Amino acid sequence: MTFTDDPDQETSMTPIRALWTAAAAAVLLACGGASAAELKTVTLLQPVPQIDIRNAPWAVAEQKGYLAEEGLKVQIQTVKGASVLIQQIVNGSAQYGMPPPENAVVAYSKGAPLKFFFGFTSRSPFPLAVLEDGPIKTIADLKDKTIGLHSLTAVQFYTTQAILSSADLKLDRDFKLVDVGAGPAALKALQTGQVAALATNTLNYAGFENRGAKFRYLMSPQVAPIFGWSMMTSSAYLEANRAEAVGMARAFNRGQQFCREEPKACIAAYYKKFPETLPPGVSDEQAAKDQERVLASFLADAPKPDGQPWGYYDPKAWTAVVDYMLATGQLDKAVDPAGLYTNDLLADINGPSRPRT
Repeated sequence: MTFTDDPDQETSMTPIRALWTAAAAAVLLACGGASAAELKTVTLLQPVPQIDIRNAPWAVAEQKGYLAEEGLKVQIQTVKGASVLIQQIVNGSAQYGMPPPENAVVAYSKGAPLKFFFGFTSRSPFPLAVLEDGPIKTIADLKDKTIGLHSLTAVQFYTTQAILSSADLKLDRDFKLVDVGAGPAALKALQTGQVAALATNTLNYAGFENRGAKFRYLMSPQVAPIFGWSMMTSSAYLEANRAEAVGMARAFNRGQQFCREEPKACIAAYYKKFPETLPPGVSDEQAAKDQERVLASFLADAPKPDGQPWGYYDPKAWTAVVDYMLATGQLDKAVDPAGLYTNDLLADINGPSRPRT
């Protein structure tokens, strides 16, 4: 599904929503950028069931004119998982995607010509969560317990096993995994003792914290460096469209930095671009306040690499990905990930935008 602004939703706005619209319009007028007819439209795939705060930097990049400065318009589409995303990148149905690395490593090991070129979430966003005042204090305390996953087909099926293996706990022998979803039912399952821990992502945990939940997070050294979402395309497309890829990542990078500096304005841009994400029955003011915690959680998992530019891929992190995938049975044999990513574009990505001719 492609998400676009719906003019019909702007005919009866609350004051704050009208303010978001006016502010975004003022930004676009101030940009003096190229008309839509002059912009190249590219497709970015997100391996999630629906749009969430991870797309706020893209909303900012559009409304601040960063994408227009690069001559680009980005259509964001959600797809059912990273495997589908990778298939569409390989067959040319889409130009870019922002998946976690696991499915790409498997595809690459089988010959898929993929290339990651801008890293973002540089530490694992998939810790386990237990109730702060509950009986589970350590990973070892999860022996003989049931853990709730938001999906048994999600990557957390593997990260959870890797986390528990640090306490020498094995699936089925020492613990069970069940599907509890990622919504209110998942939190209720934890609070009522149906499960002893949850395995989803930090964005969902932040949403639960907005409802008053308090968690203790459990993580292992093996999983902590397993990075999450970052930007990729096919090797051939990158080779043929290097300047475009630089422009994509540069606009996103400017957007995410704006979100760090101006979180309220970032969230306003997000809701302006994606009004369908406003939760029903919640005031616009409360929705924006709640989203601040989720945005902060997202950005906290993506700190600027020490001594390196934004977007840098640490070769040790890629080695850690392969090691963890071997340990959890996602790979049958080791693969050298060096050809799956590049840092060669980062000097341009972190540099100034080039004047359009």
